[in-house]
Amino acid sequence: MRNFQGYSTHADCDLVALGVSAIGHVMPTYSQNVRTLTEYYERLDQGVLPVFRGIELRFEDLWRRAIIQSLMCHCVLPIQSIESVFLIDFARHFERELDALHGMEDDELITCSKDWIEVTPKGRFLVRDICMVFDQYLQRERELRRHSKAI
Repeated sequence: MRNFQGYSTHADCDLVALGVSAIGHVMPTYSQNVRTLTEYYERLDQGVLPVFRGIELRFEDLWRRAIIQSLMCHCVLPIQSIESVFLIDFARHFERELDALHGMEDDELITCSKDWIEVTPKGRFLVRDICMVFDQYLQRERELRRHSKAI
């Protein structure tokens, strides 16, 4: 089974981060260890977890993670499954993202219907770019960079 972090022998299991800069995934959280070996060992010697940052996922994050993992790992997204599991109207909630996918559909990277989004064989080479459409944090960052700074 593949997830966004690589390959795992179990689907959607907790991943404990071991090592410098490692990323862990436990329940609805992600954490990242410190980035230097010195700091990593110092924290372990003090009996402190070597984690320097982490986030707790919101519902929106969980929806988007499921979408991205489905596309990245299986190259297909059954829309009804997202609607059933998360109790959302996919087309309404992700209207902006679906509009953004039209160009990729024109380029034959994906096929879309009201029930499915499928990555074509040609699109598999660019699956990360396809998935970026659903990454709300990346979209926000791009919007911020697009506007000039006052200072």
